[in-house]
Amino acid sequence: MNPSQPMSPINPEGVKVDIIVPCFKAHKTLPRLLGSVISQTIVEDLEVTLVNDGADEDYQDIIKTFSKYVPIREVKIEENGGPGMARRVGYEHTGNPLVTWIDADDTFGNAFSLHILRQQILQEPINMACMGTFIEEHLEIGQIVPHQADTIWMFGKMYRRDFLDKYNIRMNDTRANEDNGFNMLVKFLCCNEMERIKFIGDSVYFWHSNPNSITRINDCQYSYDQSFVGYTENMIWAIKEGEKRNPFNGAILYEKVAIMFNLYEYYIEAVARDKRFIEQNWGSCKLFYKEVYDEVKHKIPDEVFRQAYNDVIRNAYMGDKLNGIIPCMGIFEFLDKLKED
Repeated sequence: MNPSQPMSPINPEGVKVDIIVPCFKAHKTLPRLLGSVISQTIVEDLEVTLVNDGADEDYQDIIKTFSKYVPIREVKIEENGGPGMARRVGYEHTGNPLVTWIDADDTFGNAFSLHILRQQILQEPINMACMGTFIEEHLEIGQIVPHQADTIWMFGKMYRRDFLDKYNIRMNDTRANEDNGFNMLVKFLCCNEMERIKFIGDSVYFWHSNPNSITRINDCQYSYDQSFVGYTENMIWAIKEGEKRNPFNGAILYEKVAIMFNLYEYYIEAVARDKRFIEQNWGSCKLFYKEVYDEVKHKIPDEVFRQAYNDVIRNAYMGDKLNGIIPCMGIFEFLDKLKED
């Protein structure tokens, strides 16, 4: 097909959508989630797969209540493997043309959420993923925070199965930032004229506040402990997998630089806010430098270096991550120490 020729949208009516829900002891919140599913205007085109991630109790009573409105099945993993494995197992047990993931303690934003995502992803054949806005609830400070054009979390996103299968894009088994690695790989492979990500401003997902979630327990220890290590591992994984699938992707160079700078920002934030994991997190920075950055540091044009640094630092201040923090070192000192270490 000639890329210059207009392409007709696919009629979304009747195109089936898989909803995959990783579940671990989710009996209290799952009815709320399934209530948001059965309220969808396209409920007749939905199928739900609950992935029981190693919990002893099943969800059959809940399924019995809601299966009169939407097809639901439970897939059991014998040993807890974490959300990445659960999402992958759910994907492997489904087969509809479109797929979305939602956590068991969240809900879709409104009754039109999946209608909007399906309509938008099928609007043009080049749309391989559609990523909507999701709302994060912070009960402790009485605020809700919108996340737009996000390529980190799985929240509020829909994907074409044929695209994921074409490039064999799957979740890996890491337990932190595995969604970030997945979406980074999607991003790497959606950078040509025939395959792209469609971003929309519609709020389609609600991330409910849960003080007992892994990201918020123990004074948000996760952010400066498992998340730091998981982010590093998943970025290395996404870069290497992206280069295997498309070795001539020039966009990956920018991301290599930007990720190194993200680790710099992440490190100085972690040093200021939680010093317990300084040695561990420095080790993660060294790992990325050795595995990725060292090879390309002499190939980085000055304009790419400046743009990536400015983008990272600007986004950090806009996200209120560095406000009130005096950096423990500058970027050049950071890179020099990694080179010497």
